[in-house]
Amino acid sequence: MTIFLINICLIVRRTCLKGEIVQRAIIQFNDWTNEEISLYDGSTNVEIQWTVGPIPINDNLGKEIIMRYDTDIQSQSKFYTDANGREILERIRDYRPTWNYSMNEPVSGNYYPINSRIWIKDQNRQLTVLTDRSHGGSSIDDGSIEVMLHRRLLYDDGFGVGEALNETAFNQGLVVRGRHFLVFESPSSSALQHRPLAQQIYMHPLQTFALTDQTFANYSSSYRLTWSALTTNLPFNIHLLTFHQLSTNNYLIRLEHYFELNEDQIYSKATQLDLQSIFQSIGTIQTIVELTLAANLPLTQLQRLNWTTTDHQIDITNQSFIKDTILSFNPMQIRTFNITIA
Repeated sequence: MTIFLINICLIVRRTCLKGEIVQRAIIQFNDWTNEEISLYDGSTNVEIQWTVGPIPINDNLGKEIIMRYDTDIQSQSKFYTDANGREILERIRDYRPTWNYSMNEPVSGNYYPINSRIWIKDQNRQLTVLTDRSHGGSSIDDGSIEVMLHRRLLYDDGFGVGEALNETAFNQGLVVRGRHFLVFESPSSSALQHRPLAQQIYMHPLQTFALTDQTFANYSSSYRLTWSALTTNLPFNIHLLTFHQLSTNNYLIRLEHYFELNEDQIYSKATQLDLQSIFQSIGTIQTIVELTLAANLPLTQLQRLNWTTTDHQIDITNQSFIKDTILSFNPMQIRTFNITIA
């Protein structure tokens, strides 16, 4: 696959570094735009760190800055973006599935929110771009992905904001820095790369620090430095979203199956998990009550609508009180539990 980074202007300065751990290209486009392209040893993705701003407006022209990745992928007007950081929706350029679309805005009319990722693919290749924040993005041409990084405008666009998008700080435009992660794989194996990578980007532990008057030797002898409730690893496609101690013997937990259906031959299937394995170092599970996602209602008390189709009526039965600790999780399913430990 050929990848071209389409730049907003001519390159002013380029520096290439090669070490045992990382190969890096530092590209300076002008005084207010640069990027670093990094390839780490053993990594399955390319990391791009970009910095834009403050965008100059001395020429009285507003500017929108995009990053565009051009490839020779035959994407046939299709691209894919996530709806909520998890589920993926197919987008088709200049098309809407529920009404006849009249093309008046060929660029902005094809822009969609990108919460975590966007990709294009053909039968043999897929380029996935993971972002570290929400963006707008699109595929304006076949084989191309573009992501809006930053903009500074001088006039209201007439779409309801009522003011120009000209944010400033310290009497100048804002400086924005972010990262993209590029994954190049076949469509059948891409999910195995971008799904766990997304977990690492968006669900990494938060580092916290505190001042202390004690030496490390005294502190380490007085406090436990490491602890984990897990005595064994969770299944690869299961992620522990919430682990909250409500009282001495009562816990609220959420678990998710973060693969979608039919995107991986192994991990896009229902997976079983023994909840006792999470509490092995704490105690024995006495009761399990499944709750709604918001954890404000037992699942049995949730009143769902029963939809009648042309074929049959769909009846949804919710089971709240669970006797067995071994549970099954379907692709994209999030389950919430209130657990009491004996």
